Amino acid sequence: VIQIATPYSTGTGFFLKKYGLIVTNEHLIRDNVEVLISGETFSKKLVPVLFIDARLDLAFLQAPEMDEVPDIALGDSDAVHPGDRILVLGHPFGLSYASTQGMVSNTSHEQDGITFFQHDAALNPGNSGGPLVSQEGEVMGINTFVIRDGENIGFSLPVNYLKETLKAYQEHHGQIGVRCT
Repeated sequence: VIQIATPYSTGTGFFLKKYGLIVTNEHLIRDNVEVLISGETFSKKLVPVLFIDARLDLAFLQAPEMDEVPDIALGDSDAVHPGDRILVLGHPFGLSYASTQGMVSNTSHEQDGITFFQHDAALNPGNSGGPLVSQEGEVMGINTFVIRDGENIGFSLPVNYLKETLKAYQEHHGQIGVRCT
């Protein structure tokens, strides 16, 4: 789990070793060509933003060399059901490496033509872009937004959207890009 800082905000991302990328939310890194990242296995670094998709609120950052970090598995969004226990990982309010447990409330919350998972794990400023993790340790979603003034009503983009985006990104040979939809 990577901490991300821009001149405007802080948040979270996670490293996908197989792709050599850090995944986060587009709204976190918006209007920046480079962002500051830090993690347990490397010191603070400026890294370039490689890809953004404003519609899905996804962004990919160039990852520093992190050979000794294990790869995190991407799960299957279709396997998530209401009542499933989940874990939110991130850096809320700039706190390092916090986790919060919760339960999936709804797997079909639709907003702007995109389906999100609704859950009751506390999402706070700084959790954006972090992983929503199953009890099996697989990434099932990307923490994206909350209902303002709500009590633990968080929403995560299902991981299958990320998988589709990674595939499209690879088809373009990992070139810097923007998805226009």
